[in-house]
Amino acid sequence: MSNYHQSNEIKLINPSLIDPHPDNPRKNIGDVTDLAASIKANGLLSPLSVVPNGSRFRVIAGHRRLMACKQAGTGAVPCFVLDLDPLQQLEAMITENCQREQLTALEEADAIQGMLDLGATTASVAHRLGRSADYVRDRAKAASIDNEVRATRDDFGQISIGQLVAIARYDGQPDRQKKLAQAAGTSNFDYILRNIERDDRDRQWIESVAALLVESDSGINLIPDPEKPYSDPEWRYSGCMFPSTGTPEETIEKIREQNPAAVSIHMEQVYLWTRRDKTADAEKEARRAAEQAERDARRHALEEYAAASADKRMAWLHANLHGIKRAQLIETAAKLGLLQIIDPFPGGLVDALTSWNEHSGSREEYEKISGITAEDAPTAARISLQTADWPLEAVTILAARIEWFIDPTDWTTVNDTSRRIPGYYQILQDLGYTPADDETNHLDQLIAAITEADSDENEEDDENEEDDE
Repeated sequence: MSNYHQSNEIKLINPSLIDPHPDNPRKNIGDVTDLAASIKANGLLSPLSVVPNGSRFRVIAGHRRLMACKQAGTGAVPCFVLDLDPLQQLEAMITENCQREQLTALEEADAIQGMLDLGATTASVAHRLGRSADYVRDRAKAASIDNEVRATRDDFGQISIGQLVAIARYDGQPDRQKKLAQAAGTSNFDYILRNIERDDRDRQWIESVAALLVESDSGINLIPDPEKPYSDPEWRYSGCMFPSTGTPEETIEKIREQNPAAVSIHMEQVYLWTRRDKTADAEKEARRAAEQAERDARRHALEEYAAASADKRMAWLHANLHGIKRAQLIETAAKLGLLQIIDPFPGGLVDALTSWNEHSGSREEYEKISGITAEDAPTAARISLQTADWPLEAVTILAARIEWFIDPTDWTTVNDTSRRIPGYYQILQDLGYTPADDETNHLDQLIAAITEADSDENEEDDENEEDDE
């Protein structure tokens, strides 16, 4: 402050005649209670620096001391009275606050912008503050952030200068600025900034490509983007070009190499098109319809087989279980239980017998085997399991559960359920069941599929072991 002193004389001025400076860069004075107590006890040891303002004064250096003096109720205080123009006043306040390290980056930015608004140049401000021109320019950029964006968060003033400059870069795009402001001070800031920068690059790329495409000598047929790109009656989608394809000029060359019938702009991509061959499309659609009809027929036949074979198995169980000896029923219950230990419901045999009534999925199958209605199945099963006939009931429940698990697709797809089907048939055959020819054929095909799948898995395991070695 000595550069601005009128003299070494100190003038006593009543604090009631001194006002805070409206352009003070430091927006938050803070709590001065302790400072007020010290001044009340010891007096003001460091004079204030003020400038005349009509019949009153404005403080240049010592805003906290002025507030503390007023809070302490002191009389006249010593002041240096300076003769400064508005630019010098702002410069003096910035210098004084920066020396005390009391300004945030945003407060300093606003103050520097104030100096520029008063006619100072970037070079002169840099010289006056002892900073570089880039230092001044960065803070001028930060000062340009609108109040609407600053209001995004209460601690906006605490954002670092680097992030403030990044936010300011998107002047006129408040949504982006607010998104960045919300992420400032977190690890997410750089991620959001990179995405914004990538979006800008992609937009600039597609704009440049579009400009090259519309040139009369481009030799490329640019059409409006079809509303239904995958079902357009005239055009067939054949590929696209992304920003990663290369520079706009490289992209145009690659389009020429592929020689599409037409191209269109689709968001940040270039779609490539060929003309539809309607005759070929009709033939392809006919083949697709025929193939679908064949698949539907196979599925229908499989469903009919699965339903018929299930009815046949359960009808046999219904007719024959009561005639099977108790010891064999106990052995069968154990076999069926072991077969289901890895079934979709955890708990295996224990779950099947004690919690079966909680699962309603196999009640219809239970009814076909036992003759007891699905509605009465849980009660009947619970009672029967407590009698000497429990082996018969256990076999009925477990068989019903397996029947419920078997889906028509399990006869042609290798999975956990299909792997149980051969074992289930073996258990039934041990009881006296005789599979029909179509059942035997389907079983042979299923066993072959399971064997092939297991062989493929073993080969893959061997290859992995060799790679590990």
